[in-house]
Amino acid sequence: MKNLNDFKEEIYKCSRCGLCQTVCPVYKVTLNECSVSRTKFNMLNGIVKGDLALNKKIMEYMDLCLGCDACKNFCPSDINVCEIFTAVKMQYNRNKKRLISPYFVFKTLLFAAKTGLFLYRLFGTDKLTQRILRGAKGLLCKRVLLFNSLAQQKIPGKCKKRTSIVKTKKAVYFKGCFNTYINADSEHAVKKIFENTDTELIEKPFECCGISLLSSGFEKEFLQIAKKNLSLIPKDCDYILTDCASCSFVLKSYEKYLPSDITEKVVSVLDLLKNRKISVIGENIKITAHKPCHEDSDFISLIKNIDGVDYIEAENFDKCCGFSGKFALNHQNISREISKRKAIDFLNTGAEFILTNCPACKLGINQGLIELGNQQPEVMNVIEFIAKYCIVE
Repeated sequence: MKNLNDFKEEIYKCSRCGLCQTVCPVYKVTLNECSVSRTKFNMLNGIVKGDLALNKKIMEYMDLCLGCDACKNFCPSDINVCEIFTAVKMQYNRNKKRLISPYFVFKTLLFAAKTGLFLYRLFGTDKLTQRILRGAKGLLCKRVLLFNSLAQQKIPGKCKKRTSIVKTKKAVYFKGCFNTYINADSEHAVKKIFENTDTELIEKPFECCGISLLSSGFEKEFLQIAKKNLSLIPKDCDYILTDCASCSFVLKSYEKYLPSDITEKVVSVLDLLKNRKISVIGENIKITAHKPCHEDSDFISLIKNIDGVDYIEAENFDKCCGFSGKFALNHQNISREISKRKAIDFLNTGAEFILTNCPACKLGINQGLIELGNQQPEVMNVIEFIAKYCIVE
């Protein structure tokens, strides 16, 4: 695995021009120069030269990052900033001794979330909370409403076969930890749509893709997950199908850390729908969309081509929503402010639905709407919207 010294040429290549400052969503909220890549590169340069130590304080600045790649995409030197920051975190964590494995903590939290949400739904608490706290302004109430958005399930779990279709292609469905432990709406939507296509969905007991462990720099635990996932993928499958932009991104990145030949097979479920005729049931619907930072499929074009959709492009539709999993927990105020600014752009479109392709982004956008005291329009994964409101021919 790479460490900081493997990237010293790229670190030297940074001209400290400050263009990263103009696109960093964290800097725009905090005006903290230490959140910008060029300042972090000054620190890393000091470590490479031996003038600074890789300590806890520097790691706090490394953590002040959404991993959105905005600086990389804007960098005139084309420096892969997030890859360097990940390598630094891995190098730091290699020297840390922990009584409890981060993997064990992660799995425990997922199981606790699954159990808690099951009980929460069982007693109808999600519906009661929605009625009582709708439009509430207190911080605690807003946090409860955001949690409640995780609990609400809107896509039926059982699908009815309408036709008998010969399955000529095999797709391994990587449904991810969100579908498995939190809310299976996207999974149900995928199965509903693909039941009536020529593609057979194959399910395996996959782990999470590992994005949380990777972005935190827990190298050993990330490799443990990646190895298991790779071992479960059949060699004869045509596709490795995902409904999450982050899962696609991480699965494709496995090849950087382990021998892997799956990159070309990893596709979004939306890629397999782009040549299908999709029509809204009923009257025209006003739609806007958020492009996740890790999304590389052209799902905006797919939305525009749905018959009966009036697509309205929001300002900054392709900028980070501010959530990014662990970042939203460690830097709540920054995350909430970024999400709120995004929500204002979406509300300005007057759309009835905001579509995206990442469960974390759904949370980020809902967070922004709740901050504004507004839980409309409805935020959905694109595949959920198609399954609930459209006909696929």
